[in-house]
Amino acid sequence: MTIRTAYSALTNNIDRATSAAARLGMDLAGAGGTGAPWHSRLRPASFRGVPFGVIASDAQFGRRVAVHEYPYRDSVWVEDLGRGPRRYSLTGFLVEDSQVYGGGPVLTQRDRLQRAVEAAGEGELVHPSLGRKSVALLRFREVQRHEGGRVIEIAFQFIEAGRLLYPGSATDTMKAIQDAADKLGLAAAADFIKKVGALIQRGAAIIRQVVGTVSFYVRMVLRFVDDATNLYNAVRDLPGSFGRFLKAFGGGRSGSTLTALKASTAANRAAVAKAGVAATTAAAATTASSVAGTASAIQAHVAAAAAAIAAPADRVRLLQAVATAEDRSSPASAAVAGLYRRAAIAELARAVAHYTPTSHDDAVATRDRLVSVIDAEILRAGDEGDDATYTALRLLRTAVVTDLTERGASLSRLVPVTSAAPMPSLVLAQRLYQDAARADELVDRAQPIHPAFMPTSFQAIAE
Repeated sequence: MTIRTAYSALTNNIDRATSAAARLGMDLAGAGGTGAPWHSRLRPASFRGVPFGVIASDAQFGRRVAVHEYPYRDSVWVEDLGRGPRRYSLTGFLVEDSQVYGGGPVLTQRDRLQRAVEAAGEGELVHPSLGRKSVALLRFREVQRHEGGRVIEIAFQFIEAGRLLYPGSATDTMKAIQDAADKLGLAAAADFIKKVGALIQRGAAIIRQVVGTVSFYVRMVLRFVDDATNLYNAVRDLPGSFGRFLKAFGGGRSGSTLTALKASTAANRAAVAKAGVAATTAAAATTASSVAGTASAIQAHVAAAAAAIAAPADRVRLLQAVATAEDRSSPASAAVAGLYRRAAIAELARAVAHYTPTSHDDAVATRDRLVSVIDAEILRAGDEGDDATYTALRLLRTAVVTDLTERGASLSRLVPVTSAAPMPSLVLAQRLYQDAARADELVDRAQPIHPAFMPTSFQAIAE
Protein backbone atom coordinates (compact mmCIF):
# COMPACT_ATOMS: atom_id res chain seq x y z
CA MET A 1 0.00 0.00 0.00
CA THR A 2 1.39 3.40 -0.96
CA ILE A 3 1.49 6.40 1.35
CA ARG A 4 -1.09 8.15 -0.89
CA THR A 5 -3.55 5.22 -0.59
CA ALA A 6 -3.12 4.99 3.19
CA TYR A 7 -3.65 8.72 3.55
CA SER A 8 -6.85 8.57 1.45
CA ALA A 9 -8.28 5.68 3.54
CA LEU A 10 -7.50 7.51 6.79
CA THR A 11 -9.21 10.64 5.49
CA ASN A 12 -12.36 8.69 4.57
CA ASN A 13 -12.50 7.06 8.01
CA ILE A 14 -12.18 10.42 9.72
CA ASP A 15 -14.99 11.85 7.56
CA ARG A 16 -17.29 8.93 8.36
CA ALA A 17 -16.57 9.23 12.09
CA THR A 18 -17.21 12.96 11.99
CA SER A 19 -20.53 12.44 10.18
CA ALA A 20 -21.62 9.76 12.68
CA ALA A 21 -20.70 12.00 15.60
CA ALA A 22 -22.69 14.84 14.06
CA ARG A 23 -25.77 12.62 13.62
CA LEU A 24 -25.45 11.36 17.19
CA GLY A 25 -25.22 14.92 18.42
CA MET A 26 -28.36 15.86 16.49
CA ASP A 27 -30.24 12.84 17.93
CA LEU A 28 -29.19 13.69 21.47
CA ALA A 29 -30.14 17.30 20.92
CA GLY A 30 -33.56 16.17 19.73
CA ALA A 31 -33.50 17.16 16.05
CA GLY A 32 -34.03 13.48 15.06
CA GLY A 33 -36.08 12.71 12.01
CA THR A 34 -39.02 14.96 12.84
CA GLY A 35 -37.18 18.24 12.68
CA ALA A 36 -38.41 19.24 16.18
CA PRO A 37 -36.73 18.75 19.58
CA TRP A 38 -38.23 15.88 21.55
CA HIS A 39 -38.89 18.09 24.55
CA SER A 40 -41.11 20.35 22.45
CA ARG A 41 -43.64 17.51 22.28
CA LEU A 42 -43.88 17.13 26.06
CA ARG A 43 -46.91 18.57 27.84
CA PRO A 44 -46.79 20.72 30.99
CA ALA A 45 -47.49 18.38 33.90
CA SER A 46 -50.34 19.06 36.33
CA PHE A 47 -52.64 17.32 38.78
CA ARG A 48 -56.18 18.63 39.23
CA GLY A 49 -55.06 21.79 37.46
CA VAL A 50 -52.03 22.48 39.68
CA PRO A 51 -48.85 22.61 37.53
CA PHE A 52 -45.44 21.30 38.55
CA GLY A 53 -42.12 20.39 37.00
CA VAL A 54 -41.10 16.80 36.29
CA ILE A 55 -37.64 15.31 36.68
CA ALA A 56 -38.45 11.64 36.11
CA SER A 57 -41.49 9.45 35.45
CA ASP A 58 -42.17 5.76 35.81
CA ALA A 59 -45.08 3.69 34.46
CA GLN A 60 -46.14 0.09 34.97
CA PHE A 61 -48.20 -1.79 32.37
CA GLY A 62 -49.01 -5.45 31.84
CA ARG A 63 -51.44 -8.24 32.61
CA ARG A 64 -53.02 -9.30 35.86
CA VAL A 65 -52.05 -12.93 36.45
CA ALA A 66 -52.32 -15.57 39.14
CA VAL A 67 -49.46 -18.05 39.38
CA HIS A 68 -50.53 -21.54 40.43
CA GLU A 69 -47.84 -23.83 41.82
CA TYR A 70 -48.36 -27.56 42.34
CA PRO A 71 -46.46 -30.11 44.44
CA TYR A 72 -43.95 -32.26 42.57
CA ARG A 73 -44.35 -30.24 39.43
CA ASP A 74 -41.46 -28.22 38.04
CA SER A 75 -43.54 -25.78 36.00
CA VAL A 76 -46.36 -23.49 37.03
CA TRP A 77 -49.66 -22.55 35.47
CA VAL A 78 -50.17 -18.85 34.94
CA GLU A 79 -53.82 -17.81 34.85
CA ASP A 80 -54.54 -14.63 32.89
CA LEU A 81 -57.05 -12.47 34.76
CA GLY A 82 -57.17 -9.57 32.32
CA ARG A 83 -55.27 -6.34 31.86
CA GLY A 84 -53.57 -5.10 34.98
CA PRO A 85 -54.08 -1.60 36.40
CA ARG A 86 -51.82 1.06 34.97
CA ARG A 87 -49.61 2.76 37.55
CA TYR A 88 -47.78 6.05 37.16
CA SER A 89 -45.03 7.50 39.34
CA LEU A 90 -43.72 11.04 38.93
CA THR A 91 -40.79 12.76 40.60
CA GLY A 92 -40.77 16.51 40.24
CA PHE A 93 -40.49 19.88 41.88
CA LEU A 94 -42.16 23.17 42.61
CA VAL A 95 -40.04 26.22 41.97
CA GLU A 96 -40.85 29.82 42.69
CA ASP A 97 -41.71 31.91 39.63
CA SER A 98 -40.91 29.11 37.20
CA GLN A 99 -40.03 30.21 33.69
CA VAL A 100 -41.75 27.04 32.37
CA TYR A 101 -45.09 26.81 34.14
CA GLY A 102 -45.26 30.00 36.20
CA GLY A 103 -46.97 29.30 39.50
CA GLY A 104 -45.94 32.28 41.63
CA PRO A 105 -44.58 31.91 45.19
CA VAL A 106 -43.44 28.37 45.93
CA LEU A 107 -45.32 28.15 49.24
CA THR A 108 -48.53 29.21 47.53
CA GLN A 109 -47.96 26.48 44.94
CA ARG A 110 -47.35 24.00 47.76
CA ASP A 111 -50.65 24.94 49.44
CA ARG A 112 -52.61 24.57 46.19
CA LEU A 113 -51.03 21.19 45.51
CA GLN A 114 -51.77 20.07 49.06
CA ARG A 115 -55.45 20.86 48.60
CA ALA A 116 -55.43 19.02 45.27
CA VAL A 117 -53.89 15.82 46.64
CA GLU A 118 -56.24 15.80 49.66
CA ALA A 119 -59.40 16.19 47.58
CA ALA A 120 -61.69 13.16 47.47
CA GLY A 121 -62.21 10.99 44.43
CA GLU A 122 -60.32 10.59 41.21
CA GLY A 123 -58.59 13.45 39.45
CA GLU A 124 -57.08 14.36 36.13
CA LEU A 125 -53.35 13.96 35.68
CA VAL A 126 -51.62 15.54 32.71
CA HIS A 127 -48.62 13.30 32.11
CA PRO A 128 -45.76 14.89 30.12
CA SER A 129 -45.63 12.12 27.52
CA LEU A 130 -48.83 10.07 28.05
CA GLY A 131 -51.31 12.93 28.08
CA ARG A 132 -54.47 13.22 30.15
CA LYS A 133 -55.29 10.35 32.51
CA SER A 134 -58.06 9.83 35.04
CA VAL A 135 -56.23 8.57 38.12
CA ALA A 136 -56.50 7.98 41.83
CA LEU A 137 -53.66 9.19 44.05
CA LEU A 138 -52.02 6.45 46.09
CA ARG A 139 -49.24 8.42 47.74
CA PHE A 140 -47.78 11.92 47.72
CA ARG A 141 -44.56 13.13 49.30
CA GLU A 142 -42.84 16.50 49.45
CA VAL A 143 -39.29 17.30 50.60
CA GLN A 144 -37.97 20.74 51.52
CA ARG A 145 -34.22 21.16 51.91
CA HIS A 146 -32.39 24.12 53.40
CA GLU A 147 -29.96 24.20 50.54
CA GLY A 148 -32.85 23.92 48.07
CA GLY A 149 -34.14 27.35 48.88
CA ARG A 150 -37.15 28.14 46.72
CA VAL A 151 -37.40 24.59 45.34
CA ILE A 152 -39.65 21.89 46.87
CA GLU A 153 -39.16 18.29 45.76
CA ILE A 154 -42.36 16.29 45.22
CA ALA A 155 -43.22 12.69 44.32
CA PHE A 156 -46.54 11.09 43.27
CA GLN A 157 -47.81 7.54 42.92
CA PHE A 158 -50.99 7.18 40.85
CA ILE A 159 -53.14 4.29 39.67
CA GLU A 160 -55.54 4.29 36.75
CA ALA A 161 -59.05 5.06 37.99
CA GLY A 162 -62.02 2.90 37.08
CA ARG A 163 -65.76 2.99 37.62
CA LEU A 164 -67.39 1.48 40.66
CA LEU A 165 -69.39 -1.48 39.37
CA TYR A 166 -71.99 -3.23 41.48
CA PRO A 167 -73.38 -6.69 40.75
CA GLY A 168 -76.20 -6.18 38.29
CA SER A 169 -79.56 -7.87 38.31
CA ALA A 170 -81.13 -9.18 35.13
CA THR A 171 -84.68 -10.29 34.54
CA ASP A 172 -85.19 -13.73 33.05
CA THR A 173 -87.37 -12.49 30.21
CA MET A 174 -87.98 -16.00 28.86
CA LYS A 175 -89.36 -17.15 32.21
CA ALA A 176 -91.44 -13.98 32.41
CA ILE A 177 -93.10 -14.89 29.10
CA GLN A 178 -93.68 -18.47 30.23
CA ASP A 179 -95.26 -17.29 33.48
CA ALA A 180 -97.42 -14.73 31.69
CA ALA A 181 -98.56 -17.35 29.15
CA ASP A 182 -99.51 -19.72 31.98
CA LYS A 183 -101.52 -16.95 33.66
CA LEU A 184 -103.27 -16.20 30.38
CA GLY A 185 -104.23 -19.87 30.07
CA LEU A 186 -105.76 -19.89 33.55
CA ALA A 187 -107.57 -16.58 33.04
CA ALA A 188 -108.93 -17.56 29.61
CA ALA A 189 -110.18 -20.89 30.97
CA ALA A 190 -111.86 -19.13 33.91
CA ASP A 191 -113.68 -16.67 31.63
CA PHE A 192 -114.73 -19.53 29.31
CA ILE A 193 -116.10 -21.53 32.23
CA LYS A 194 -118.03 -18.51 33.48
CA LYS A 195 -119.61 -17.81 30.07
CA VAL A 196 -120.41 -21.35 28.94
CA GLY A 197 -121.46 -22.39 32.45
CA ALA A 198 -124.12 -19.70 32.38
CA LEU A 199 -125.24 -20.58 28.84
CA ILE A 200 -125.38 -24.36 29.30
CA GLN A 201 -128.60 -24.07 31.27
CA ARG A 202 -130.43 -23.18 28.04
CA GLY A 203 -130.34 -26.75 26.78
CA ALA A 204 -128.99 -28.93 23.99
CA ALA A 205 -128.80 -26.10 21.45
CA ILE A 206 -125.86 -24.61 23.35
CA ILE A 207 -124.07 -27.97 23.31
CA ARG A 208 -124.55 -28.21 19.54
CA GLN A 209 -123.10 -24.71 19.11
CA VAL A 210 -120.07 -25.59 21.24
CA VAL A 211 -119.51 -28.86 19.37
CA GLY A 212 -119.92 -27.18 15.99
CA THR A 213 -117.36 -24.48 16.79
CA VAL A 214 -114.88 -26.96 18.24
CA SER A 215 -115.27 -29.16 15.15
CA PHE A 216 -114.54 -26.16 12.92
CA TYR A 217 -111.29 -25.45 14.75
CA VAL A 218 -110.34 -29.14 14.78
CA ARG A 219 -110.64 -29.28 10.99
CA MET A 220 -108.76 -26.00 10.53
CA VAL A 221 -105.92 -27.06 12.82
CA LEU A 222 -105.65 -30.49 11.21
CA ARG A 223 -105.49 -28.91 7.76
CA PHE A 224 -102.62 -26.65 8.83
CA VAL A 225 -100.78 -29.51 10.51
CA ASP A 226 -101.16 -31.77 7.47
CA ASP A 227 -99.74 -29.04 5.27
CA ALA A 228 -96.86 -28.25 7.62
CA THR A 229 -95.88 -31.85 8.29
CA ASN A 230 -96.07 -33.25 4.77
CA LEU A 231 -92.83 -34.66 3.38
CA TYR A 232 -92.14 -31.64 1.17
CA ASN A 233 -92.22 -29.22 4.09
CA ALA A 234 -90.36 -31.59 6.38
CA VAL A 235 -87.47 -32.02 3.95
CA ARG A 236 -86.93 -28.29 3.67
CA ASP A 237 -85.48 -28.36 7.20
CA LEU A 238 -82.75 -30.75 6.11
CA PRO A 239 -79.24 -29.32 5.71
CA GLY A 240 -77.72 -28.94 2.27
CA SER A 241 -78.75 -27.38 -1.00
CA PHE A 242 -82.23 -28.92 -1.28
CA GLY A 243 -83.15 -27.84 2.22
CA ARG A 244 -81.76 -24.38 1.55
CA PHE A 245 -83.85 -23.94 -1.57
CA LEU A 246 -87.04 -24.95 0.23
CA LYS A 247 -86.76 -23.59 3.74
CA ALA A 248 -88.22 -20.19 4.41
CA PHE A 249 -87.34 -19.72 8.05
CA GLY A 250 -84.52 -20.73 10.38
CA GLY A 251 -81.99 -23.52 10.31
CA GLY A 252 -82.26 -27.24 9.77
CA ARG A 253 -82.01 -30.42 11.74
CA SER A 254 -78.67 -31.94 10.98
CA GLY A 255 -79.50 -35.46 12.16
CA SER A 256 -82.78 -35.81 10.31
CA THR A 257 -83.32 -38.53 7.74
CA LEU A 258 -86.31 -39.24 5.56
CA THR A 259 -87.18 -42.32 7.59
CA ALA A 260 -87.03 -40.42 10.86
CA LEU A 261 -89.02 -37.55 9.37
CA LYS A 262 -91.75 -39.88 8.16
CA ALA A 263 -92.01 -41.47 11.59
CA SER A 264 -92.04 -38.16 13.46
CA THR A 265 -94.58 -36.51 11.16
CA ALA A 266 -96.89 -39.51 11.42
CA ALA A 267 -96.63 -39.43 15.20
CA ASN A 268 -97.27 -35.68 15.27
CA ARG A 269 -100.35 -35.97 13.08
CA ALA A 270 -101.66 -38.78 15.26
CA ALA A 271 -101.13 -36.68 18.40
CA VAL A 272 -102.99 -33.72 16.91
CA ALA A 273 -105.83 -35.93 15.68
CA LYS A 274 -106.10 -37.53 19.11
CA ALA A 275 -106.19 -34.13 20.80
CA GLY A 276 -108.88 -32.99 18.33
CA VAL A 277 -111.02 -36.04 19.07
CA ALA A 278 -110.60 -35.40 22.80
CA ALA A 279 -111.67 -31.77 22.38
CA THR A 280 -114.73 -32.74 20.31
CA THR A 281 -115.69 -35.47 22.78
CA ALA A 282 -115.33 -33.11 25.73
CA ALA A 283 -117.43 -30.50 23.93
CA ALA A 284 -120.19 -33.02 23.24
CA ALA A 285 -120.24 -34.07 26.90
CA THR A 286 -120.21 -30.52 28.26
CA THR A 287 -122.34 -30.01 31.35
CA ALA A 288 -122.39 -27.34 34.01
CA SER A 289 -119.95 -29.42 36.04
CA SER A 290 -117.64 -30.43 33.19
CA VAL A 291 -117.05 -27.09 31.47
CA ALA A 292 -113.56 -26.98 32.99
CA GLY A 293 -112.74 -30.27 31.26
CA THR A 294 -113.87 -28.84 27.93
CA ALA A 295 -111.64 -25.80 28.44
CA SER A 296 -108.64 -28.01 29.26
CA ALA A 297 -109.26 -30.19 26.18
CA ILE A 298 -109.41 -27.14 23.89
CA GLN A 299 -106.16 -25.74 25.29
CA ALA A 300 -104.49 -29.15 25.03
CA HIS A 301 -105.58 -29.34 21.38
CA VAL A 302 -103.84 -26.05 20.56
CA ALA A 303 -100.72 -27.07 22.49
CA ALA A 304 -100.54 -30.39 20.62
CA ALA A 305 -100.82 -28.62 17.28
CA ALA A 306 -98.03 -26.19 18.18
CA ALA A 307 -95.78 -29.03 19.33
CA ALA A 308 -96.42 -31.04 16.17
CA ILE A 309 -94.94 -28.46 13.81
CA ALA A 310 -91.16 -28.32 13.87
CA ALA A 311 -90.65 -25.42 11.46
CA PRO A 312 -91.00 -22.13 13.36
CA ALA A 313 -92.51 -20.33 10.37
CA ASP A 314 -95.28 -22.91 9.95
CA ARG A 315 -95.94 -22.97 13.68
CA VAL A 316 -96.33 -19.20 13.75
CA ARG A 317 -98.55 -19.30 10.65
CA LEU A 318 -100.90 -21.84 12.27
CA LEU A 319 -101.04 -20.06 15.62
CA GLN A 320 -101.61 -16.67 14.00
CA ALA A 321 -104.49 -18.10 11.98
CA VAL A 322 -106.10 -19.51 15.13
CA ALA A 323 -105.32 -16.37 17.15
CA THR A 324 -107.13 -14.11 14.69
CA ALA A 325 -110.16 -16.29 13.83
CA GLU A 326 -113.59 -15.23 15.10
CA ASP A 327 -117.03 -16.81 15.33
CA ARG A 328 -119.80 -14.53 16.55
CA SER A 329 -122.69 -16.66 15.30
CA SER A 330 -123.77 -17.25 18.91
CA PRO A 331 -122.54 -16.43 22.43
CA ALA A 332 -121.42 -20.04 22.94
CA SER A 333 -119.52 -20.10 19.66
CA ALA A 334 -117.90 -16.76 20.51
CA ALA A 335 -116.77 -18.18 23.86
CA VAL A 336 -115.20 -21.23 22.19
CA ALA A 337 -113.50 -19.07 19.55
CA GLY A 338 -112.19 -16.76 22.28
CA LEU A 339 -110.65 -19.66 24.18
CA TYR A 340 -108.99 -20.98 21.01
CA ARG A 341 -107.61 -17.52 20.20
CA ARG A 342 -106.19 -17.01 23.67
CA ALA A 343 -104.69 -20.48 23.79
CA ALA A 344 -103.02 -19.78 20.44
CA ILE A 345 -101.68 -16.43 21.70
CA ALA A 346 -100.18 -18.15 24.74
CA GLU A 347 -98.49 -20.74 22.50
CA LEU A 348 -97.28 -17.97 20.17
CA ALA A 349 -95.63 -16.23 23.11
CA ARG A 350 -93.98 -19.47 24.24
CA ALA A 351 -92.66 -20.02 20.72
CA VAL A 352 -91.25 -16.48 20.60
CA ALA A 353 -89.54 -16.99 23.96
CA HIS A 354 -87.50 -19.83 22.42
CA TYR A 355 -86.93 -18.08 19.10
CA THR A 356 -83.49 -16.61 18.38
CA PRO A 357 -83.74 -13.47 16.22
CA THR A 358 -81.12 -13.22 13.50
CA SER A 359 -80.87 -9.42 13.63
CA HIS A 360 -82.20 -6.34 15.37
CA ASP A 361 -84.71 -5.86 12.56
CA ASP A 362 -85.90 -9.45 12.89
CA ALA A 363 -86.46 -9.02 16.63
CA VAL A 364 -88.42 -5.79 16.11
CA ALA A 365 -90.55 -7.29 13.33
CA THR A 366 -91.33 -10.41 15.40
CA ARG A 367 -92.22 -8.25 18.40
CA ASP A 368 -94.51 -6.00 16.39
CA ARG A 369 -96.34 -8.91 14.75
CA LEU A 370 -97.08 -10.61 18.06
CA VAL A 371 -97.97 -7.37 19.83
CA SER A 372 -100.52 -6.52 17.12
CA VAL A 373 -102.23 -9.88 17.70
CA ILE A 374 -102.21 -9.40 21.48
CA ASP A 375 -103.52 -5.83 21.19
CA ALA A 376 -106.47 -6.99 19.09
CA GLU A 377 -107.36 -9.61 21.70
CA ILE A 378 -106.96 -7.08 24.52
CA LEU A 379 -109.65 -4.95 22.86
CA ARG A 380 -111.95 -7.97 22.50
CA ALA A 381 -111.45 -8.96 26.13
CA GLY A 382 -112.22 -5.42 27.26
CA ASP A 383 -115.37 -5.25 25.13
CA GLU A 384 -116.58 -8.63 26.42
CA GLY A 385 -115.90 -7.80 30.05
CA ASP A 386 -113.30 -10.57 30.51
CA ASP A 387 -111.34 -8.74 33.18
CA ALA A 388 -109.06 -11.63 34.16
CA THR A 389 -108.11 -12.29 30.55
CA TYR A 390 -107.64 -8.58 29.90
CA THR A 391 -105.17 -8.29 32.79
CA ALA A 392 -103.31 -11.46 31.74
CA LEU A 393 -103.01 -10.24 28.14
CA ARG A 394 -101.58 -6.91 29.28
CA LEU A 395 -99.03 -8.78 31.40
CA LEU A 396 -98.11 -11.03 28.46
CA ARG A 397 -97.74 -8.03 26.16
CA THR A 398 -95.31 -6.39 28.56
CA ALA A 399 -93.27 -9.59 28.88
CA VAL A 400 -93.06 -10.05 25.09
CA VAL A 401 -92.04 -6.44 24.44
CA THR A 402 -89.39 -6.54 27.17
CA ASP A 403 -87.94 -9.85 26.00
CA LEU A 404 -87.62 -9.06 22.30
CA THR A 405 -86.52 -5.47 22.88
CA GLU A 406 -83.71 -6.54 25.22
CA ARG A 407 -82.55 -9.38 23.01
CA GLY A 408 -82.77 -7.32 19.84
CA ALA A 409 -80.78 -4.44 21.32
CA SER A 410 -77.56 -6.46 21.23
CA LEU A 411 -78.01 -7.66 17.64
CA SER A 412 -76.73 -6.08 14.47
CA ARG A 413 -79.07 -4.23 12.16
CA LEU A 414 -79.78 -5.08 8.55
CA VAL A 415 -78.24 -2.86 5.91
CA PRO A 416 -78.72 -2.83 2.12
CA VAL A 417 -75.99 -4.56 0.13
CA THR A 418 -75.62 -3.59 -3.51
CA SER A 419 -73.15 -4.56 -6.21
CA ALA A 420 -72.76 -3.65 -9.85
CA ALA A 421 -72.94 -7.29 -10.95
CA PRO A 422 -73.65 -10.69 -9.38
CA MET A 423 -70.71 -11.81 -7.25
CA PRO A 424 -69.79 -15.05 -5.46
CA SER A 425 -70.90 -15.25 -1.83
CA LEU A 426 -67.30 -15.85 -0.70
CA VAL A 427 -66.18 -12.58 -2.28
CA LEU A 428 -69.06 -10.64 -0.74
CA ALA A 429 -68.44 -12.15 2.70
CA GLN A 430 -64.78 -11.21 2.53
CA ARG A 431 -65.64 -7.71 1.36
CA LEU A 432 -68.36 -7.10 3.98
CA TYR A 433 -66.98 -8.91 7.02
CA GLN A 434 -63.36 -9.69 6.15
CA ASP A 435 -64.39 -13.29 6.80
CA ALA A 436 -65.15 -15.62 3.90
CA ALA A 437 -66.49 -18.22 6.34
CA ARG A 438 -69.66 -16.10 6.69
CA ALA A 439 -70.64 -16.75 3.08
CA ASP A 440 -73.34 -19.22 4.12
CA GLU A 441 -74.91 -16.49 6.25
CA LEU A 442 -75.26 -14.29 3.18
CA VAL A 443 -76.65 -17.19 1.16
CA ASP A 444 -79.33 -17.84 3.80
CA ARG A 445 -80.20 -14.16 3.83
CA ALA A 446 -80.34 -13.56 0.05
CA GLN A 447 -81.53 -17.01 -1.14
CA PRO A 448 -79.72 -16.81 -4.51
CA ILE A 449 -80.18 -19.22 -7.39
CA HIS A 450 -76.57 -20.25 -6.85
CA PRO A 451 -74.02 -19.01 -4.28
CA ALA A 452 -71.69 -17.99 -7.10
CA PHE A 453 -74.26 -15.48 -8.37
CA MET A 454 -75.52 -13.42 -5.46
CA PRO A 455 -78.27 -10.84 -6.11
CA THR A 456 -77.10 -7.34 -6.83
CA SER A 457 -79.29 -5.97 -4.04
CA PHE A 458 -80.37 -7.58 -0.76
CA GLN A 459 -80.37 -7.04 3.00
CA ALA A 460 -77.53 -8.35 5.18
CA ILE A 461 -76.37 -8.02 8.77
CA ALA A 462 -74.25 -4.93 9.24
CA GLU A 463 -71.39 -6.60 11.10
